[in-house]
Amino acid sequence: MSIAVMMKRRLRAAVPPLIFLLLAVYFGWNATRGDRGLVAQQQDKLDLAAAQVQLASANADVMRWEAKIDGLGDKALDLDALDGQARSMLNLVDPRDLVVMTSTGTESGAAPMLGASTGADQGAPVNPGQ
Repeated sequence: MSIAVMMKRRLRAAVPPLIFLLLAVYFGWNATRGDRGLVAQQQDKLDLAAAQVQLASANADVMRWEAKIDGLGDKALDLDALDGQARSMLNLVDPRDLVVMTSTGTESGAAPMLGASTGADQGAPVNPGQ
């Protein structure tokens, strides 16, 4: 037999196992690293856990806002408390209120408030929004 025929036979005998080996490597790589492989599945689980945490946080925010909205009903709303809270947050006073200043307020970093009169002093500055 010539060397060329022997090489041809060996090559023909090596091709099918080589093809099957390449197919096994291809499917093995896709099973671990492919789009739907084991690594992608672990990443999907982590993404799902993060999304569930975000959903729980969003649900807590919704519940908090619903509780605040429910507190704004006619029977649950205390108008005096609402008025006091609004004035406190806006740093405003009613012209009919008596304001007693204990300090200038600048030590704590707060801006000094405009004082309102008791009605007797017409020259004192009042809040134009009230």
